[in-house]
Amino acid sequence: MQRLLIAEDDPGAGEALRTAFSGEGYEVALATTGSQARERFAEGRWDCVLTDVVMPDVDGLTLLREFLGTPEAPPVIVMTAYGSVERAVQAMKDGAHDFLEKPLDLNALRALVGSAMSQRASEPENRDARVRLVGKGKTLLPGASASMQRVVELAKRLAKTNATVLITGESGTGKELLARLIHHESLRVRGPFVPVNCAGLAESIIESELFGHVKGAFTGAVRAKKGKFELAENGTLFLDEIGEIPRTIQAKLLRALQEREVDPVGGEAPVRIDVRLIAATHRDLDSMVREGEFREDLYYRIKVVVLRLPPLRERREDIPALAEHFRVASNERNRRAAEGFTPEAMERLVAYGWPGNVRELENVVEQAVVLAPGTRIDESSLPEEVSGEKGPQDVLQVAVGSTLAQTEKQLILETLRKSGGNKTLAAKLLGIGVRTLYRKLEEYGDT
Repeated sequence: MQRLLIAEDDPGAGEALRTAFSGEGYEVALATTGSQARERFAEGRWDCVLTDVVMPDVDGLTLLREFLGTPEAPPVIVMTAYGSVERAVQAMKDGAHDFLEKPLDLNALRALVGSAMSQRASEPENRDARVRLVGKGKTLLPGASASMQRVVELAKRLAKTNATVLITGESGTGKELLARLIHHESLRVRGPFVPVNCAGLAESIIESELFGHVKGAFTGAVRAKKGKFELAENGTLFLDEIGEIPRTIQAKLLRALQEREVDPVGGEAPVRIDVRLIAATHRDLDSMVREGEFREDLYYRIKVVVLRLPPLRERREDIPALAEHFRVASNERNRRAAEGFTPEAMERLVAYGWPGNVRELENVVEQAVVLAPGTRIDESSLPEEVSGEKGPQDVLQVAVGSTLAQTEKQLILETLRKSGGNKTLAAKLLGIGVRTLYRKLEEYGDT
């Protein structure tokens, strides 16, 4: 029988919780003070702890930190007063499995406790799965710079919790790789990792893609379809470029995160979900909130913990290791045998500004591996802008008499080519929104 410890200073509320969870088949112990909770906790192994934040002697956040510092620490769910966002955020940073605001929704609390108990029961299997992943020797985020080491260390600590994470950074810095690292280090490693590029979804279909739809919900809905939230059940949902989600959909996304349920388009009943959300953006969400483009309540819901990935120009010491990592991978993909870089070629790689960051470096190394005339990659195999043979002042030649539409198309396609096919970077360089770029490419037939 799984054991649940409840720390609640309101005797009536505590007894109600004990009765409810005893009826679920758990062995339940109740403590009405922080000191009692410490004593009961020391009595044996617990599969989950449910604690209030406000206690008469020892507050719940102190108990949280103490309990998580013990061997075989159980998942801890924190109950906070309505509107106590700061304490909820601190609890997640300290490692809480999750939090729930009062007055409590008993069904939501049951779902949280059930999720925590399931993860606790599968810990040995998940630990074995993580060992197997590490044993494959795949380096998800190579780099020895102090800034990257701090990010990776914090990401691994957060992985053990259910905290919602917001990853920020310029396009191409490796936000999805970091999200995958968190998933692989988490107790959800046996569940799916479902990535969604929000910028690549048309506004007309994004609701259906995220939340699903029932048969007949709209023209063309010939069968029911699960959304990304349902597909990520018991795993991790990664929403890349979350700043591109239309404001009309943001309210429904907020409800899904708060209530832990989704409403399929055309459906009559909500669907319960157990999903860990990781979001990412290259945009300034603070500014978007001020300008009314992004909901403030959703912003605070997704930024429980923020991880910033530094651009490549701020960690040039990582470039040699990254370049070698991509060289080996490119050799395998292209059946090449490039043995390394000449000192001059590596010097050029380190000196370049990398506006496209890690993604651009990967593309450049792949091109160099394919074009290398010998066994080593020299400067001649690098693009002109990297080798220095051609300055960054590239110009676009436009024939006199071209229409504005033709000139616009030529500029967009050439910028996209120069950005290595990175649409987010191209949109940034052009000074337009990503959705605008996708719409233009659809018009040109180049999506």
